[in-house]
Parts: sequence; C-alpha cells; structure tokens
Amino acid sequence: MIDTANYTVGSNYPLNHARILYAPITGTITGDGTNPDYAGNDYTSQRWLLSPGSQSWLLTADADSEVDCLFIAAHNLSGKSFEIQTAAVVGGPYTTRRTISPTDNSTICVLFNNVGVPYTVREVQLVFSDGSDVAIGIIRAGKALQMPIPLYAGHKPLNLNRITEAQQQFSETGQWLGRIIKRRAVASSYEWDYLTTSWYDTYFEPFALTLPLNPFFIAGNPSKITTDVGFVWTDRDVEPVNMGVNSYRSVSLSVTGYY
Repeated sequence: MIDTANYTVGSNYPLNHARILYAPITGTITGDGTNPDYAGNDYTSQRWLLSPGSQSWLLTADADSEVDCLFIAAHNLSGKSFEIQTAAVVGGPYTTRRTISPTDNSTICVLFNNVGVPYTVREVQLVFSDGSDVAIGIIRAGKALQMPIPLYAGHKPLNLNRITEAQQQFSETGQWLGRIIKRRAVASSYEWDYLTTSWYDTYFEPFALTLPLNPFFIAGNPSKITTDVGFVWTDRDVEPVNMGVNSYRSVSLSVTGYY
C-alpha cells in the first residue's frame, strides 16, 4: 500500500513519478518486544517480534536527517494500526505525522512532508496500538530519490508480477502427486528516458553506486498505482545509455523483490 495523504507536492516532482529509498537514515535502534534492531538490517528472515499491547520502535539518527518517507516490508500488520512520529531533538517531543491501518501484509510506503519540504529530525518513532502476534522484518525511513520522468506504458506493476519456483512430485510409476513451492518473489523492470546528464550525475549515480550490493525500496507510481511498491534488489550494475539527443541519458533497472 502507498499512502500520500500527508504529502504536499509543492516543488517536488509529481506523485506519478517513482520514489526510491536507497540511503535510509542510520543510527541507533531501540524498542519494545524482542530484537527491534532486526527491523533495521537487510535480512527479511530476521524479524522484530512485538509483544501484546502498545509497542514502540525508535530510530535515533546519528545526526540531523531529512525524512519524507517510511517503508515497511516483510510484516503481518494487516488489521493493526500504528502511528509515525518524529522528533527534532533526541528524547522528543514527538509529533504524529500519520496513522496507518494496513488491510493486508503487502509492502507499506508512506510519503509525508512539511508543506512540500522534508522534515529535519533526530528521531523517528513508530507506535503500534497492539503488538499481539506481530512480526516485522524491514523498517526504513529517509529522504526518497524522486525520478524526474514518470514510467510510461509497458511498465509491469511489481506486486502483480510474481515468480514461483516449484518442484514437481511424481510416484515411481509416474503418477502426479502435486507440486510444492520452493520460493516466491516478485519481479519487474523500470526504465527512464530523457534524464539530463547533470541530473543523472548528481542524483542517480550515487544510487547506482550502491548496486547491486544493497537492496532498496521503490514505489513506481505512488498516485495512480498504489500497490506498486516493494523491497527489491538487482543482480547487476545499471548501464546508462547516452541517447544522442541534447546530452540526455536513459537507464533501466531489472529487479527482484520480496513477495
């Protein structure tokens, strides 16, 4: 799900342009339950286990940091609710920026800002109304990379393009005994043309340098396809191409993501 209710476009790129979070806020993680720091690493198999009742998760940044988005993946928050809070100084006071009530367990993207400008914060806190039977794998907050060009016709929504690796089972006489699922994922590709060389070098190249080592979050079209969001990774470096027109470049990403 993608939530943009508390996001003002202002001088930002329109919300039908992709948002990418590749350089989240870093710092110290504390919280209730068991292993809240697990939600701060890249391993979806490691989960922060919440306890019954109100639960909180706190990210204290190493320094003042900008934030206009928060992503959550590998969770089972369907039917629960939580508040996103920020504080300008360590220890608060905390201000609630958005309350979210997911209706399924898909990746969550929340975009929010201060009348078109990212908030400058030292702490980001999530407060869950009830942590009973809840586990969360990935939580990230920070300032999103905004693509200056939207995705055009032909883009495959990430959440609808599934990869299922199955293994068949047969009897000794060749009778069908069914199949078992070994692995599931989602996959898509993203392509942008007419990126100016100056924009690419300033904004996209720092992101490209993190690939393919680091996973990232991407929301392909936050305003029009509110389910096209995921925690994804690439298998190779990006290969920008000079278009030969006014120093424009094109670039594409092929990604696999958490199901």
